[in-house]
Amino acid sequence: MVNYMEFEEIQKKIKKLIEGPIRAIPDDAMAQIRKTIEKKAPTSKRLFEEMKENIPGGYEHQLVINDPFALTMKRSLGCKMWDVDENEYTDWLSGAGAVILGHTYKPLHEKIIEVLHDVDPPMYYTNEYELKAVKLIKKHVPSVELFKFFQSGTEADMAAIRVARTYTKKQKIVKIGGGYHGWSDQLVYDCHVPGSGDLEAHGIPRHCFKDILAVPPNDVKALEEKFKQFEGKKGIAGVIVEPLGPESGNIPVAPDFNKEIQELCEKYGALFIFDEVVTGFRLGLGGAQEYFGVKPDLTTFGKLLTHGFPSTGGLGGRADVMSYFASGIEAGTEKVMATGTLLGNPITTAATYWTLQFIEKENACEKTAKTGEKLTVQINDLFERHGFPFFAYNYKSIIQYKTYAAINMDISIPGNIEKALYRNACVGRIATALLAKDTITKRGASAFTTIAHTNTDIENFIQAFDAVLKLIPS
Repeated sequence: MVNYMEFEEIQKKIKKLIEGPIRAIPDDAMAQIRKTIEKKAPTSKRLFEEMKENIPGGYEHQLVINDPFALTMKRSLGCKMWDVDENEYTDWLSGAGAVILGHTYKPLHEKIIEVLHDVDPPMYYTNEYELKAVKLIKKHVPSVELFKFFQSGTEADMAAIRVARTYTKKQKIVKIGGGYHGWSDQLVYDCHVPGSGDLEAHGIPRHCFKDILAVPPNDVKALEEKFKQFEGKKGIAGVIVEPLGPESGNIPVAPDFNKEIQELCEKYGALFIFDEVVTGFRLGLGGAQEYFGVKPDLTTFGKLLTHGFPSTGGLGGRADVMSYFASGIEAGTEKVMATGTLLGNPITTAATYWTLQFIEKENACEKTAKTGEKLTVQINDLFERHGFPFFAYNYKSIIQYKTYAAINMDISIPGNIEKALYRNACVGRIATALLAKDTITKRGASAFTTIAHTNTDIENFIQAFDAVLKLIPS
Protein backbone atom coordinates (compact mmCIF):
# COMPACT_ATOMS: atom_id res chain seq x y z
CA MET A 1 0.00 0.00 0.00
CA VAL A 2 3.01 2.34 0.35
CA ASN A 3 3.79 4.20 -2.86
CA TYR A 4 7.16 3.60 -4.47
CA MET A 5 8.67 1.45 -1.70
CA GLU A 6 7.33 -1.69 -0.02
CA PHE A 7 7.01 -2.00 3.75
CA GLU A 8 9.60 -4.78 4.05
CA GLU A 9 12.18 -2.75 2.13
CA ILE A 10 11.52 0.26 4.35
CA GLN A 11 12.12 -1.84 7.46
CA LYS A 12 15.42 -3.17 6.09
CA LYS A 13 16.61 0.32 5.25
CA ILE A 14 15.65 1.65 8.68
CA LYS A 15 17.62 -1.18 10.31
CA LYS A 16 20.64 -0.36 8.16
CA LEU A 17 20.44 3.30 9.15
CA ILE A 18 20.22 2.50 12.86
CA GLU A 19 23.12 0.05 12.74
CA GLY A 20 25.34 2.24 10.58
CA PRO A 21 27.64 5.14 11.47
CA ILE A 22 26.25 8.63 12.02
CA ARG A 23 27.50 11.25 9.59
CA ALA A 24 26.20 14.69 10.47
CA ILE A 25 26.68 18.24 9.22
CA PRO A 26 29.85 19.43 11.02
CA ASP A 27 29.83 22.20 13.62
CA ASP A 28 31.80 24.64 11.46
CA ALA A 29 29.35 24.21 8.59
CA MET A 30 26.42 24.75 10.97
CA ALA A 31 28.02 27.94 12.27
CA GLN A 32 28.16 29.28 8.71
CA ILE A 33 24.56 28.20 8.04
CA ARG A 34 23.37 30.09 11.11
CA LYS A 35 25.28 33.20 10.03
CA THR A 36 23.59 32.99 6.62
CA ILE A 37 20.14 32.92 8.21
CA GLU A 38 21.00 35.75 10.62
CA LYS A 39 22.29 37.91 7.78
CA LYS A 40 19.24 37.41 5.53
CA ALA A 41 16.60 37.67 8.29
CA PRO A 42 17.64 40.40 10.76
CA THR A 43 14.08 41.54 11.43
CA SER A 44 12.99 38.02 12.29
CA LYS A 45 15.94 37.75 14.65
CA ARG A 46 15.00 40.99 16.40
CA LEU A 47 11.34 40.01 16.64
CA PHE A 48 12.28 36.59 18.01
CA GLU A 49 14.09 38.25 20.91
CA GLU A 50 10.93 40.26 21.62
CA MET A 51 8.77 37.16 21.21
CA LYS A 52 10.77 35.34 23.90
CA GLU A 53 9.94 38.15 26.33
CA ASN A 54 6.22 37.71 25.71
CA ILE A 55 5.60 34.13 24.51
CA PRO A 56 7.08 31.01 26.17
CA GLY A 57 10.04 29.95 24.06
CA GLY A 58 9.31 32.68 21.53
CA TYR A 59 6.92 30.72 19.31
CA GLU A 60 3.74 28.64 19.51
CA HIS A 61 4.17 25.57 17.32
CA GLN A 62 6.36 22.53 17.89
CA LEU A 63 7.15 22.19 14.18
CA VAL A 64 8.79 25.61 13.87
CA ILE A 65 12.49 25.45 13.00
CA ASN A 66 14.04 27.58 15.73
CA ASP A 67 17.73 27.18 14.99
CA PRO A 68 19.10 29.83 15.16
CA PHE A 69 15.73 31.54 15.73
CA ALA A 70 12.12 31.25 14.60
CA LEU A 71 11.29 33.22 11.48
CA THR A 72 8.39 35.66 11.50
CA MET A 73 6.25 35.18 8.42
CA LYS A 74 4.39 37.99 6.69
CA ARG A 75 2.34 36.39 3.94
CA SER A 76 1.76 33.18 1.99
CA LEU A 77 0.50 32.24 -1.46
CA GLY A 78 0.44 28.89 -3.24
CA CYS A 79 3.44 26.94 -1.95
CA LYS A 80 5.41 30.07 -1.06
CA MET A 81 5.83 32.03 2.15
CA TRP A 82 7.59 35.34 2.77
CA ASP A 83 9.13 36.47 6.02
CA VAL A 84 9.19 40.03 7.37
CA ASP A 85 12.50 40.61 5.58
CA GLU A 86 10.81 39.65 2.27
CA ASN A 87 12.78 36.42 1.87
CA GLU A 88 10.83 33.88 -0.17
CA TYR A 89 10.58 30.24 0.94
CA THR A 90 9.09 27.15 -0.66
CA ASP A 91 6.85 25.57 1.94
CA TRP A 92 6.79 21.78 2.14
CA LEU A 93 5.38 21.77 5.67
CA SER A 94 2.03 22.91 4.24
CA GLY A 95 0.45 23.67 7.59
CA ALA A 96 1.52 20.25 8.92
CA GLY A 97 -0.57 18.75 6.14
CA ALA A 98 -3.56 21.06 6.54
CA VAL A 99 -2.93 22.84 3.23
CA ILE A 100 -3.54 20.83 0.06
CA LEU A 101 -4.96 23.53 -2.25
CA GLY A 102 -2.04 25.88 -1.60
CA HIS A 103 -1.82 28.84 0.74
CA THR A 104 -4.38 31.64 0.42
CA TYR A 105 -6.44 29.65 -2.07
CA LYS A 106 -8.58 32.47 -3.41
CA PRO A 107 -11.86 30.63 -4.20
CA LEU A 108 -12.03 29.29 -0.64
CA HIS A 109 -11.19 32.65 0.92
CA GLU A 110 -13.90 34.35 -1.12
CA LYS A 111 -16.52 31.90 0.14
CA ILE A 112 -15.46 32.41 3.76
CA ILE A 113 -15.57 36.19 3.36
CA GLU A 114 -19.13 35.92 2.03
CA VAL A 115 -20.16 34.10 5.19
CA LEU A 116 -18.35 36.62 7.41
CA HIS A 117 -20.43 39.41 5.90
CA ASP A 118 -23.55 37.86 7.42
CA VAL A 119 -22.60 36.14 10.68
CA ASP A 120 -20.20 35.96 13.60
CA PRO A 121 -18.84 32.56 14.67
CA PRO A 122 -20.55 32.23 18.10
CA MET A 123 -24.20 31.85 17.10
CA TYR A 124 -24.84 28.64 19.10
CA TYR A 125 -27.81 27.69 16.92
CA THR A 126 -27.40 25.46 13.90
CA ASN A 127 -26.56 26.83 10.48
CA GLU A 128 -27.23 25.55 6.98
CA TYR A 129 -23.56 24.94 6.25
CA GLU A 130 -23.43 22.56 9.20
CA LEU A 131 -25.86 20.24 7.42
CA LYS A 132 -24.30 20.70 3.98
CA ALA A 133 -20.81 19.96 5.31
CA VAL A 134 -21.82 16.82 7.19
CA LYS A 135 -23.73 15.46 4.20
CA LEU A 136 -20.60 15.95 2.09
CA ILE A 137 -18.41 14.20 4.67
CA LYS A 138 -20.83 11.27 4.76
CA LYS A 139 -20.78 11.09 0.96
CA HIS A 140 -17.02 10.62 0.89
CA VAL A 141 -16.52 8.62 4.11
CA PRO A 142 -19.13 5.81 4.28
CA SER A 143 -18.20 4.80 7.84
CA VAL A 144 -19.54 8.15 9.06
CA GLU A 145 -23.26 7.83 9.83
CA LEU A 146 -23.39 10.73 12.27
CA PHE A 147 -20.86 13.54 12.67
CA LYS A 148 -20.10 16.12 15.35
CA PHE A 149 -17.85 19.15 15.00
CA PHE A 150 -15.14 19.98 17.52
CA GLN A 151 -12.56 22.75 17.78
CA SER A 152 -9.41 20.71 17.16
CA GLY A 153 -8.14 17.25 16.44
CA THR A 154 -7.13 17.01 20.10
CA GLU A 155 -10.75 17.58 21.17
CA ALA A 156 -12.02 15.07 18.63
CA ASP A 157 -9.67 12.39 19.97
CA MET A 158 -10.69 13.20 23.55
CA ALA A 159 -14.34 12.81 22.59
CA ALA A 160 -13.66 9.56 20.73
CA ILE A 161 -12.18 7.74 23.71
CA ARG A 162 -14.86 9.16 26.02
CA VAL A 163 -17.75 7.95 23.90
CA ALA A 164 -16.01 4.59 23.35
CA ARG A 165 -15.96 4.03 27.09
CA THR A 166 -19.57 5.10 27.46
CA TYR A 167 -20.80 2.87 24.66
CA THR A 168 -18.84 -0.27 25.54
CA LYS A 169 -19.07 0.11 29.35
CA LYS A 170 -15.33 -0.66 29.39
CA GLN A 171 -12.43 1.48 30.59
CA LYS A 172 -9.14 0.72 28.86
CA ILE A 173 -7.96 2.47 25.70
CA VAL A 174 -5.10 1.06 23.65
CA LYS A 175 -2.92 3.24 21.47
CA ILE A 176 -0.05 2.29 19.20
CA GLY A 177 3.23 3.31 20.80
CA GLY A 178 4.57 6.58 19.41
CA GLY A 179 1.21 7.66 18.01
CA TYR A 180 0.25 11.32 18.30
CA HIS A 181 -3.38 12.02 19.14
CA GLY A 182 -3.19 15.56 20.44
CA TRP A 183 -2.03 16.83 23.80
CA SER A 184 -4.83 15.84 26.16
CA ASP A 185 -3.77 14.30 29.48
CA GLN A 186 -4.47 10.66 28.66
CA LEU A 187 -3.28 10.53 25.07
CA VAL A 188 0.10 12.18 25.66
CA TYR A 189 1.16 8.82 27.06
CA ASP A 190 3.74 7.01 24.88
CA CYS A 191 3.79 9.88 22.44
CA HIS A 192 6.13 10.35 19.44
CA VAL A 193 8.57 7.53 20.31
CA PRO A 194 7.34 3.97 21.06
CA GLY A 195 8.15 2.95 24.61
CA SER A 196 8.50 6.53 25.85
CA GLY A 197 5.66 6.09 28.35
CA ASP A 198 5.23 9.25 30.42
CA LEU A 199 8.48 10.96 29.35
CA GLU A 200 6.56 13.85 27.77
CA ALA A 201 3.76 13.90 30.33
CA HIS A 202 5.01 16.69 32.57
CA GLY A 203 2.34 18.21 34.80
CA ILE A 204 -0.05 15.30 34.29
CA PRO A 205 -1.02 13.20 37.33
CA ARG A 206 0.12 9.62 36.79
CA HIS A 207 -3.32 8.24 37.58
CA CYS A 208 -4.46 9.69 34.24
CA PHE A 209 -2.60 6.85 32.52
CA LYS A 210 -4.00 3.95 34.51
CA ASP A 211 -6.53 3.15 31.77
CA ILE A 212 -4.26 3.91 28.80
CA LEU A 213 -2.24 1.05 27.31
CA ALA A 214 0.36 1.12 24.54
CA VAL A 215 1.56 -1.65 22.26
CA PRO A 216 4.46 -1.51 19.79
CA PRO A 217 3.70 -0.69 16.14
CA ASN A 218 3.07 -3.80 14.00
CA ASP A 219 2.80 -6.07 17.04
CA VAL A 220 -0.61 -7.71 16.63
CA LYS A 221 0.31 -10.42 19.11
CA ALA A 222 0.99 -7.86 21.84
CA LEU A 223 -2.36 -6.22 21.13
CA GLU A 224 -4.27 -9.48 21.48
CA GLU A 225 -2.41 -10.19 24.71
CA LYS A 226 -3.73 -6.89 26.06
CA PHE A 227 -7.26 -7.85 25.07
CA LYS A 228 -6.92 -11.17 26.87
CA GLN A 229 -5.25 -9.62 29.90
CA PHE A 230 -8.07 -7.16 30.56
CA GLU A 231 -11.05 -9.20 29.39
CA GLY A 232 -13.52 -9.10 32.28
CA LYS A 233 -11.31 -6.63 34.19
CA LYS A 234 -12.79 -3.32 33.08
CA GLY A 235 -11.98 -4.44 29.52
CA ILE A 236 -10.71 -2.55 26.48
CA ALA A 237 -13.15 0.04 25.16
CA GLY A 238 -11.25 1.00 22.03
CA VAL A 239 -8.04 1.03 20.03
CA ILE A 240 -6.96 4.35 18.53
CA VAL A 241 -4.46 4.46 15.67
CA GLU A 242 -2.76 6.72 13.20
CA PRO A 243 -3.54 4.59 10.14
CA LEU A 244 -0.18 5.16 8.42
CA GLY A 245 1.68 4.52 11.65
CA PRO A 246 2.96 6.95 14.31
CA GLU A 247 3.84 10.45 13.18
CA SER A 248 1.97 10.12 9.88
CA GLY A 249 3.92 7.05 8.82
CA ASN A 250 7.33 8.11 10.11
CA ILE A 251 7.10 4.76 11.87
CA PRO A 252 5.35 2.81 9.09
CA VAL A 253 2.95 -0.03 9.72
CA ALA A 254 2.45 -3.17 7.65
CA PRO A 255 -0.28 -3.00 4.97
CA ASP A 256 -2.57 -5.43 6.85
CA PHE A 257 -1.97 -4.02 10.33
CA ASN A 258 -5.15 -1.93 10.38
CA LYS A 259 -7.29 -4.83 9.19
CA GLU A 260 -5.84 -7.06 11.87
CA ILE A 261 -6.63 -4.47 14.54
CA GLN A 262 -10.17 -4.18 13.23
CA GLU A 263 -10.62 -7.94 13.47
CA LEU A 264 -9.38 -7.99 17.07
CA CYS A 265 -11.69 -5.11 18.00
CA GLU A 266 -14.65 -7.01 16.55
CA LYS A 267 -13.59 -10.20 18.33
CA TYR A 268 -13.30 -8.58 21.77
CA GLY A 269 -16.08 -5.99 21.53
CA ALA A 270 -13.93 -2.85 21.35
CA LEU A 271 -14.31 0.16 19.07
CA PHE A 272 -11.77 0.75 16.32
CA ILE A 273 -10.85 4.46 16.18
CA PHE A 274 -9.07 5.98 13.18
CA ASP A 275 -7.24 9.25 13.77
CA GLU A 276 -7.47 10.86 10.32
CA VAL A 277 -6.45 14.35 11.40
CA VAL A 278 -3.60 14.25 8.86
CA THR A 279 -4.77 11.60 6.39
CA GLY A 280 -8.43 12.57 6.09
CA PHE A 281 -9.17 14.10 2.65
CA ARG A 282 -5.43 14.06 1.83
CA LEU A 283 -4.76 10.43 0.88
CA GLY A 284 -8.07 10.63 -0.93
CA LEU A 285 -11.54 11.98 -0.26
CA GLY A 286 -12.23 8.66 1.45
CA GLY A 287 -9.16 9.06 3.63
CA ALA A 288 -6.90 6.32 4.95
CA GLN A 289 -9.84 3.98 5.52
CA GLU A 290 -10.49 3.94 1.79
CA TYR A 291 -6.75 3.58 1.17
CA PHE A 292 -6.44 0.53 3.45
CA GLY A 293 -9.91 -0.90 2.81
CA VAL A 294 -11.12 -0.86 6.41
CA LYS A 295 -14.21 0.52 8.13
CA PRO A 296 -13.49 1.97 11.58
CA ASP A 297 -16.22 2.48 14.16
CA LEU A 298 -15.13 6.07 14.81
CA THR A 299 -13.01 8.53 12.83
CA THR A 300 -11.46 11.76 14.04
CA PHE A 301 -10.74 14.66 11.71
CA GLY A 302 -8.82 17.88 12.13
CA LYS A 303 -6.82 20.54 10.33
CA LEU A 304 -7.52 19.56 6.72
CA LEU A 305 -11.27 19.55 7.37
CA THR A 306 -11.28 23.34 6.92
CA HIS A 307 -7.98 23.70 5.06
CA GLY A 308 -6.44 25.07 8.23
CA PHE A 309 -9.12 27.62 9.11
CA PRO A 310 -9.42 27.92 12.91
CA SER A 311 -11.68 25.91 15.20
CA THR A 312 -11.47 22.78 13.13
CA GLY A 313 -12.02 19.22 14.24
CA GLY A 314 -14.65 16.53 14.08
CA LEU A 315 -15.69 13.04 15.04
CA GLY A 316 -17.85 10.74 12.95
CA GLY A 317 -18.89 7.13 12.99
CA ARG A 318 -21.58 4.60 13.77
CA ALA A 319 -24.95 6.11 14.61
CA ASP A 320 -25.48 3.90 17.67
CA VAL A 321 -22.20 5.18 19.13
CA MET A 322 -22.41 8.81 18.06
CA SER A 323 -25.97 9.10 19.43
CA TYR A 324 -24.50 9.30 22.93
CA PHE A 325 -23.53 12.89 22.12
CA ALA A 326 -27.18 13.97 21.69
CA SER A 327 -28.03 17.10 23.68
CA GLY A 328 -31.11 18.65 25.24
CA ILE A 329 -34.40 16.79 25.59
CA GLU A 330 -33.24 14.16 23.08
CA ALA A 331 -30.46 13.00 25.37
CA GLY A 332 -30.65 9.89 27.50
CA THR A 333 -29.25 9.41 30.97
CA GLU A 334 -25.80 8.55 29.62
CA LYS A 335 -25.19 11.64 27.54
CA VAL A 336 -21.51 12.19 26.77
CA MET A 337 -20.46 15.71 27.73
CA ALA A 338 -18.75 17.38 24.77
CA THR A 339 -19.55 21.00 24.07
CA GLY A 340 -18.00 24.39 23.34
CA THR A 341 -18.88 27.90 22.21
CA LEU A 342 -17.46 27.50 18.71
CA LEU A 343 -18.55 23.94 17.92
CA GLY A 344 -20.16 23.81 14.49
CA ASN A 345 -19.92 27.57 14.02
CA PRO A 346 -20.80 28.90 10.54
CA ILE A 347 -17.22 29.84 9.64
CA THR A 348 -15.93 26.36 10.41
CA THR A 349 -18.81 24.58 8.72
CA ALA A 350 -18.67 26.76 5.61
CA ALA A 351 -14.90 26.25 5.43
CA THR A 352 -15.44 22.50 5.69
CA TYR A 353 -18.07 22.41 2.97
CA TRP A 354 -16.12 24.52 0.51
CA THR A 355 -12.77 22.88 1.27
CA LEU A 356 -14.19 19.48 0.35
CA GLN A 357 -15.89 20.91 -2.72
CA PHE A 358 -12.67 22.48 -3.98
CA ILE A 359 -10.55 19.41 -3.19
CA GLU A 360 -12.91 17.38 -5.36
CA LYS A 361 -13.15 20.03 -8.09
CA GLU A 362 -9.36 20.44 -8.29
CA ASN A 363 -8.75 16.68 -8.19
CA ALA A 364 -6.33 17.66 -5.44
CA CYS A 365 -5.68 14.25 -3.91
CA GLU A 366 -4.62 12.76 -7.23
CA LYS A 367 -2.51 15.77 -8.27
CA THR A 368 -0.65 15.97 -4.98
CA ALA A 369 -0.06 12.21 -5.00
CA LYS A 370 1.72 12.49 -8.37
CA THR A 371 3.84 15.35 -7.07
CA GLY A 372 4.65 13.35 -3.95
CA GLU A 373 5.74 10.40 -6.05
CA LYS A 374 8.01 12.57 -8.22
CA LEU A 375 9.60 14.20 -5.19
CA THR A 376 10.19 10.85 -3.47
CA VAL A 377 11.85 9.31 -6.52
CA GLN A 378 14.14 12.29 -6.98
CA ILE A 379 15.11 12.40 -3.29
CA ASN A 380 16.11 8.73 -3.46
CA ASP A 381 18.08 9.34 -6.65
CA LEU A 382 19.88 12.17 -4.86
CA PHE A 383 20.73 10.03 -1.82
CA GLU A 384 22.04 7.28 -4.09
CA ARG A 385 24.26 9.70 -6.02
CA HIS A 386 25.82 10.84 -2.76
CA GLY A 387 26.31 7.29 -1.53
CA PHE A 388 24.36 7.78 1.69
CA PRO A 389 22.11 5.08 3.18
CA PHE A 390 19.38 7.71 3.55
CA PHE A 391 16.09 7.00 1.78
CA ALA A 392 12.57 8.34 1.19
CA TYR A 393 9.13 6.79 0.84
CA ASN A 394 5.67 8.22 0.49
CA TYR A 395 2.00 7.66 1.05
CA LYS A 396 0.71 9.64 -1.90
CA SER A 397 1.19 13.32 -0.90
CA ILE A 398 2.82 12.53 2.46
CA ILE A 399 6.58 12.09 2.07
CA GLN A 400 8.93 10.74 4.72
CA TYR A 401 12.67 10.85 4.21
CA LYS A 402 14.93 9.01 6.59
CA THR A 403 18.40 10.30 7.39
CA TYR A 404 19.13 9.24 10.98
CA ALA A 405 16.02 7.26 11.99
CA ALA A 406 15.96 8.74 15.50
CA ILE A 407 12.27 8.01 16.02
CA ASN A 408 12.73 4.38 14.98
CA MET A 409 15.22 3.45 17.69
CA ASP A 410 14.29 1.04 20.46
CA ILE A 411 14.71 3.25 23.52
CA SER A 412 14.20 0.32 25.89
CA ILE A 413 17.80 -0.67 25.10
CA PRO A 414 20.21 0.97 27.58
CA GLY A 415 21.96 3.97 26.08
CA ASN A 416 19.57 4.31 23.16
CA ILE A 417 17.73 7.33 24.54
CA GLU A 418 20.92 9.37 24.37
CA LYS A 419 21.68 8.01 20.90
CA ALA A 420 18.16 8.84 19.70
CA LEU A 421 18.46 12.40 21.03
CA TYR A 422 21.75 12.86 19.19
CA ARG A 423 20.31 11.46 15.98
CA ASN A 424 17.32 13.78 16.34
CA ALA A 425 19.69 16.74 16.69
CA CYS A 426 21.35 15.64 13.44
CA VAL A 427 17.94 15.70 11.73
CA GLY A 428 17.45 19.20 13.12
CA ARG A 429 20.67 20.29 11.46
CA ILE A 430 19.33 19.17 8.10
CA ALA A 431 16.14 21.15 8.74
CA THR A 432 18.13 24.30 9.50
CA ALA A 433 20.43 23.79 6.52
CA LEU A 434 17.45 23.42 4.19
CA LEU A 435 15.87 26.53 5.71
CA ALA A 436 19.03 28.46 4.85
CA LYS A 437 18.37 27.32 1.27
CA ASP A 438 14.83 28.78 1.42
CA THR A 439 13.21 25.37 1.90
CA ILE A 440 10.75 24.73 4.74
CA THR A 441 10.12 21.12 5.76
CA LYS A 442 8.54 19.29 8.67
CA ARG A 443 11.55 19.38 10.97
CA GLY A 444 13.86 18.11 8.23
CA ALA A 445 12.16 14.72 7.97
CA SER A 446 8.85 15.04 6.12
CA ALA A 447 7.02 16.96 3.41
CA PHE A 448 3.43 17.47 2.29
CA THR A 449 2.64 18.36 -1.30
CA THR A 450 -0.05 20.76 -2.51
CA ILE A 451 -1.56 21.42 -5.92
CA ALA A 452 0.57 24.57 -6.01
CA HIS A 453 3.89 22.68 -6.00
CA THR A 454 5.40 22.45 -9.49
CA ASN A 455 8.21 20.53 -11.15
CA THR A 456 10.35 23.63 -10.68
CA ASP A 457 9.68 23.51 -6.93
CA ILE A 458 10.77 19.87 -6.91
CA GLU A 459 13.97 20.77 -8.78
CA ASN A 460 14.67 23.56 -6.28
CA PHE A 461 14.11 21.17 -3.37
CA ILE A 462 16.59 18.69 -4.85
CA GLN A 463 19.15 21.44 -5.51
CA ALA A 464 18.82 22.66 -1.91
CA PHE A 465 19.13 19.14 -0.49
CA ASP A 466 22.07 18.44 -2.79
CA ALA A 467 23.91 21.44 -1.36
CA VAL A 468 23.12 20.26 2.18
CA LEU A 469 24.35 16.72 1.55
CA LYS A 470 27.64 18.07 0.21
CA LEU A 471 28.29 19.44 3.70
CA ILE A 472 28.16 15.95 5.27
CA PRO A 473 31.53 14.16 5.34
CA SER A 474 31.56 10.91 3.40
